[in-house]
Amino acid sequence: MTYAPDRESLGARPVPAWYRKAKLGIFVHWGLYSVPAYAERTEADYTAFMRDLTAGKTTADRIPYAEWYRNSLRVPGSPTAIHHAATYGDASYAEFGPPFEQAARDVDFAGWARVFAEVGARYVVLVTRHLDGYPLWPTAVEHPYRPRNSGAGRDPVGDLTRAVRAEGLRMGLYYCGGMDWSFRKDPMRTMTDLLRHQALGPGYARYAAAQWRELIDTYRPSILWNDMGWPAEVDPHEIMAHFYDTVDDGLVNDRWVQPALPGNRVARAVYLRFLDVALKVMAARGTEIPEPAKNFHYDIETHEYTPPAIAPAGAWELTRGLGRSFGYNAQETAADTLTGAELIHLFADVVAKGGNLLLNVGPDGAGRIPELQLAPLRALGAWLARNAAAIYDTTPWERPSTTTASGARVRFTRGADGTVFAIVLADQPGGAVILRDVRLPPPGTVGLVGGQAELEWRQDGTDLAIDLPSEAPPQRHAYVLAIGPR
Repeated sequence: MTYAPDRESLGARPVPAWYRKAKLGIFVHWGLYSVPAYAERTEADYTAFMRDLTAGKTTADRIPYAEWYRNSLRVPGSPTAIHHAATYGDASYAEFGPPFEQAARDVDFAGWARVFAEVGARYVVLVTRHLDGYPLWPTAVEHPYRPRNSGAGRDPVGDLTRAVRAEGLRMGLYYCGGMDWSFRKDPMRTMTDLLRHQALGPGYARYAAAQWRELIDTYRPSILWNDMGWPAEVDPHEIMAHFYDTVDDGLVNDRWVQPALPGNRVARAVYLRFLDVALKVMAARGTEIPEPAKNFHYDIETHEYTPPAIAPAGAWELTRGLGRSFGYNAQETAADTLTGAELIHLFADVVAKGGNLLLNVGPDGAGRIPELQLAPLRALGAWLARNAAAIYDTTPWERPSTTTASGARVRFTRGADGTVFAIVLADQPGGAVILRDVRLPPPGTVGLVGGQAELEWRQDGTDLAIDLPSEAPPQRHAYVLAIGPR
């Protein structure tokens, strides 16, 4: 099938079944920024950062993302600039290249892929080029201001892609299409700065489009994960159509917003000045800034760090780091990182609302996944080994949640055979558990997933009371009840 490059023809394309069934993906942020591995440890999160960006406040000292190191370094007096001077003197960001490339020669990408498969992921998305402009593959597309990177004689994108597919997982690729800090020297600190960085001109537009096409043709990814918008000079549907012609069961995400700025330099300056003042006024008044219209095709609606309160109608995913950053931040501690229980509970909430969780792993500069990140991943993998039936290949039930009589949160999914799974987000107790507002007409059955197949139950008004077995040891973090007709 050949797809025409317009929104209408692309929009008729159904979301591939493999994605809806997969539920769990692993995002990987690994690049030059993994060498300094620094962002100031702060209580500020992504939501606070976006609020300050819109309000025109300095963000370089608040952004929790270590992968923004190059931008923060450009802000005089920022915590990153102070840290860099104390640690690396006057070394440039580019000087992280040689140690990174040296370490890349010895990275065990097959080991990464084994970890991802053992966790229970069904797909992986690798950052091929982030905002810092450094590509993780031996690109043939000429950069106008920088010599081609050698990659130390290795192709990390290709090597990880092969390793992931050898484990039976799907491979997706991330590319920061909207901007590239190697094309500008000024830092991005406000929302109007962001728009300036998204208006890099036709030369950059050709460069970005050529690199996306190169990635598609070379690696044939299952997911085209674009970020930070898309240049105004190129229709994104041309890239999407080429992708679908190359990968017939692939998907694209929803981060393709194109900047709408006046072409005339004077008119653009006036517009940005007016916008800057207007955004500050709206922020001061507490007025919510509307999101740009998504007047383009996409398959996946993307949410970052915060799950949507109401389940979206179409395919969607939540992406977040195990800590506050995507790139590895050596300043983070266990207090900044999801515990195993928190990760399992988040995952159950996302799946109950019909979404996928794209969970980020940030290897260090030597390509090692830190133990701080491995611990919650292992907990999730162990939980999924027992409770996979309640997650994979499921769809949302008639409602996503309830509570038990003791106040524990409960999330629902439904299996292909009609079984309803009640995921109780608590350690498994002994004795009875009561699910609020759940009806099961006789002769229905209730079982413990991975345990006793049939449990005693009774209808207590509108509630369902179930007698749990005394297991040794009981399940930790969450346990799952399978409810269905006999």
